[in-house]
Amino acid sequence: METGCLEIVVNKKTNTLVKAMCICAGVLAVCFCFIAFAVSFLFMIPAILCLVGFYFAWLESKVDYEYAYVDKEIRVAKIQQKQRRKELAVYDLTKMEVLAPVGSYHLDPFKNKEGNTVDYSSGTDEDVKNRYVLILSDGTRLILDLAGEYGAQVLDIIRMSNPRKVFKD
Repeated sequence: METGCLEIVVNKKTNTLVKAMCICAGVLAVCFCFIAFAVSFLFMIPAILCLVGFYFAWLESKVDYEYAYVDKEIRVAKIQQKQRRKELAVYDLTKMEVLAPVGSYHLDPFKNKEGNTVDYSSGTDEDVKNRYVLILSDGTRLILDLAGEYGAQVLDIIRMSNPRKVFKD
């Protein structure tokens, strides 16, 4: 069966600490610029550093995750400020152990398994019913939000290729 490419975009919850850092860096940059013109141009160095900090904090203040299902792979990308797209990882679904909703009893055998956890979810408590955990054979745990029509299609396609490893509970 040819599925082509299915994409899901998840809006990540805004981090208030990053927003506060963005505002503080901008205010400090303006203050250092005024001090540089009034006292000494050596204060332009911290002003430029604050501007660089402002730029990177601004990029991280609005982040979306994009999951793309292509040829038994899930490709995850991070979209910053709806301008910049950065490919984060490609996960091979032939190495999948289980895909189940968060809190499912199907995940119990993997609770004590070592491995790193990567959270690509929205981070809000509203979408918990559409949040799934994907465990790979190397112990990697992915937390994904598979909401909406395309999320259901991705689940169905993965379930068709691995019917004993995908659970909807």
